[in-house]
Amino acid sequence: MLVLALAGSLLAASGDAQVYYSVRGLLAEQFRQSDLVDFQRVQLSDKDRELLGKRLGQKLEKGEYIFYVAHSGDHVDGYALFDREIGQHEYIDFATFFDGEGRVTRVEVVAYREPYGEGIRSKRFRKQFVGKEAASGFRPGHDIDVISGATLSAHAMAKAVKRATLLLHDAVLTSS
Repeated sequence: MLVLALAGSLLAASGDAQVYYSVRGLLAEQFRQSDLVDFQRVQLSDKDRELLGKRLGQKLEKGEYIFYVAHSGDHVDGYALFDREIGQHEYIDFATFFDGEGRVTRVEVVAYREPYGEGIRSKRFRKQFVGKEAASGFRPGHDIDVISGATLSAHAMAKAVKRATLLLHDAVLTSS
């Protein structure tokens, strides 16, 4: 399947990475009730990248993102974005899932490469993001509780989820 083959190329292989999920497996698990999961490629213009970067408080590394879209008939069941953010020294791969209206329903750590900070994988920590949307706050230590020993990883997850929610809102939901 083209969609799932494309998904595998999004996450870089690393000999030191602890991989917890495959893209294919996670999509199948999350959208098991859906009839179809396809994808929507989002290309950002330089201007859109700059504007979004200002809202995020950081420059976007890339100008293209791929959202997976789950359908049942004509109804959109949800969306998913697989992305990465730098932790202390290495990238952390994340999956952010949304309902059809753009609210976060689930966040997972797909691959982790840092020697410390895996506490962000705890259900209690990840649950803080559920229900958040583009207008929500994502500031670690204010809107998101951080974990002792995983402060930089918590910041990385907050950045990744915020970026995913803003991208979904600005480039997919409002452009439809």
